[in-house]
Amino acid sequence: MRVNNRSYLSKSGLVGYSSPSNIAIIKYWGKTGVQIPLNPSLSFSLKHSVTETSVSYVLNPGQKDLCFNFYFEEGKSKKFEQKMEVFFNRVIDKFLWLHHYKLKIESKNTFPHSSGIASSASSYAAMALCLAKIHQQITGIKLSMEEISNIARLGSGSACRSVFGAWNTWGKFDMENSSNLNALNISQYVHPSFADIKDTILIVSKDKKEVSSTTGHQLMESHPYKTGRIQQANEHMLKLMEVLKNGDWNSFIEVAETEALSLHGLMMSSSPGYTLLLPNSLQIVQRIRKFREQNKIPVCFTIDAGPNIHVLYSASNKKQVREFIQKELLPYCENKSFINDELGSGPTEII
Repeated sequence: MRVNNRSYLSKSGLVGYSSPSNIAIIKYWGKTGVQIPLNPSLSFSLKHSVTETSVSYVLNPGQKDLCFNFYFEEGKSKKFEQKMEVFFNRVIDKFLWLHHYKLKIESKNTFPHSSGIASSASSYAAMALCLAKIHQQITGIKLSMEEISNIARLGSGSACRSVFGAWNTWGKFDMENSSNLNALNISQYVHPSFADIKDTILIVSKDKKEVSSTTGHQLMESHPYKTGRIQQANEHMLKLMEVLKNGDWNSFIEVAETEALSLHGLMMSSSPGYTLLLPNSLQIVQRIRKFREQNKIPVCFTIDAGPNIHVLYSASNKKQVREFIQKELLPYCENKSFINDELGSGPTEII
């Protein structure tokens, strides 16, 4: 069929993707322009902490503007519709058919959103993959994974890394093919000892964050430690790349924990300053370090922009670490809530 002199192959359809959250070891904090990072970042995609998104589309003759409804966990969400409208306006030059099709978007998470687990990353990655699939069905043009990663970035910066599985970088640094526009999968360079990494996410609080990551990024524009942070992140990127190649858990722990505490230090030293950590977050951090020192087991923490703690360890130490978590750390979690997660292989098509 033709609409406004454009030929479309499909009048209607339904697509769906499950896309993972990711946990950054080198933190992305601060941006310029339209989702261009101030510093490079490095993360791995999770297996069980995912967003499942389905999109039904139907040609709507006479439509000239965006037309869509967004349902989050079965309820219509005006808040998410407003965010999605911003995203659609950023990508509409790539998907001109958005002017002519009515969409129904349904999305749900397997984990609490807006609590410091990367829900925006998994959500926009899933959405970008759905749009790319619809684009293929309507136009016959298949986008590359790099193009899809770039599209996801326009929704949420860290979403570009959730388009891929396992280990990924985002942001230009001293590595060939690294880019500010899309993520780069580096799994081929990673030592087997980091290929089975486990991540137990301790839910200290399920409450929505008091200060959003968007606000946190904006505060970096005039941050007194902005230049130093950019330098630190670039140095950590190069160090962590070597660590991942040689399988050195002790050096991994040093970088991961320094990055986590640096991120929250940047929040506290912003103007105005704030903190997302809770007293129980700090109790968990102290107990992890004490357990590691006493038992000589390589286990560490990282923390995204929220109070919840990611406990990282290898599969070979799973039994001892999970016993420790059950006994000593869960009492500091809301209703003893946690998610046992691990490195995942990336998004999957669900429809």
